[in-house]
Amino acid sequence: MSRFRGDHYCKIDSKGRILFPAKLKRQMPPEAKEVFIGKLSTFENSLILYPENIWSHLVERTLRRLNPYNAQHDQFRRNFFRDVIELEFDSAGRILLPRRFLEFLHLDPGTGGEVVLAGQGDWVELMSKERYLETELNREEKRILSEDVMGTFTWDD
Repeated sequence: MSRFRGDHYCKIDSKGRILFPAKLKRQMPPEAKEVFIGKLSTFENSLILYPENIWSHLVERTLRRLNPYNAQHDQFRRNFFRDVIELEFDSAGRILLPRRFLEFLHLDPGTGGEVVLAGQGDWVELMSKERYLETELNREEKRILSEDVMGTFTWDD
């Protein structure tokens, strides 16, 4: 299982390509075959990059829980698969982002904007550097969030 980690600052070129950092690429599981499935985030102006094997597992688990005769489930399914793209590395180790994804992410390839590829365990989150820096919490906010989320965990597994 992959475990992506670290924040990697990159530039986007004039054609909308991002040179994927070698350190991050080495963290990719071999079974992903150097293919990412990109999905626009539901919660942020970001693109979630799932290795192909992780995406397949997520889709399988999701579809198993959906009832095709439930209108709300049908609407969820439609939106789940909306704005999904397969991204492969080119011979130079870059990924190309389509124009509509660049617009959603507020990235202008003509200006050589900066992006952050942030390892998030099983996936990588891609967002503009500006937006990424805005999401950082101060020390007290981190303490409260950690306590709220992790404070009731039991560690007996």
